[in-house]
Amino acid sequence: MFEKIKRRKLLKKLAIQGNRLEWIKKKRKSLPEQVEKKLDENIKKISDIFDEKICAKNSDGPFSEEKYPKLSLEYIKKALGETNYNMEHYFKKYKQNALWELFDELWLVVLVALILKFFVIGSFRVPTGSMVDTIEIGDNLFVSMFYYGLTLPFAESQFVEFADPKRGDIITFTEPGPDKKALVKRVIGIPGDTIYITGKSIYVNNRKLEREEIGKVGYYSSRGRIEETTQYTETDENGNNYKVIYNDSFTDDIREQINTRCPYCNRSFTVPDRNYFVMGDNRDDSLDSRYWGFVPRGNIQGKPLFVWFSVQFGNSIFDIKELRLNRIGHVFK
Repeated sequence: MFEKIKRRKLLKKLAIQGNRLEWIKKKRKSLPEQVEKKLDENIKKISDIFDEKICAKNSDGPFSEEKYPKLSLEYIKKALGETNYNMEHYFKKYKQNALWELFDELWLVVLVALILKFFVIGSFRVPTGSMVDTIEIGDNLFVSMFYYGLTLPFAESQFVEFADPKRGDIITFTEPGPDKKALVKRVIGIPGDTIYITGKSIYVNNRKLEREEIGKVGYYSSRGRIEETTQYTETDENGNNYKVIYNDSFTDDIREQINTRCPYCNRSFTVPDRNYFVMGDNRDDSLDSRYWGFVPRGNIQGKPLFVWFSVQFGNSIFDIKELRLNRIGHVFK
């Protein structure tokens, strides 16, 4: 019994060394002739031992070292000693180290993850209420990074374009300003559209965006207070339907005062070529194209697909009000 246990331990050590030798044979190119010869001899000897082990396992008769001499403790000890010696004196500088082993195992996984992140699926966390209640504060979105084109990692513009955003699309993009923030808004105007905004009314190509009231909606804003709003279904000239909200506490006078600080309110303008006019669905709590202008085509990053996680915060990220599991899987149209 003692010999059986000892044989098993020696074979395990020999197998580990054998795997290291196989790695050197497979990964290392242009080995010196002497090293390669010893390497082949070592691999052959270890392989013969384990071939004999398979034969012994499949044999019906009793095991004996006379019948299977390469499984004798003496032979295995000698093979392991020879392997250890060669590893130290001939193969040491060619063997795999822990860091390389980790890289060798994970490089493909990391590469695929980076390709997915930068070219296929990105993640976007929404910190403000500009798109409530289409997109809630604290929603984490999966974004298709190749829907409209491809963007190089850490670049601000796309180098390949596939398709152009349409009216009603929700897009993620780089803010056209010095801050270069990543934002998410809805496309209201495309290149060539003439737009006129006054109060709560929006005209696109001389046609007013029609709205039908749905009801009252309250939400916990990023400022830490409950906001009461009225929700509408808005329809554009292409028949796209989406929900928007307006703050109940905003009177016409307040909106008029806000419009005086809005460069694109109370006047008609045309969206330039390769530019887009975007607005938040939370119309009274969105810093958008009405204030900082158009989104260049190259700044567009992707199209949100669905919510993969959502949490409602209070006054800080440590003040968690609610884990909104019902938001997970919410798809954007």
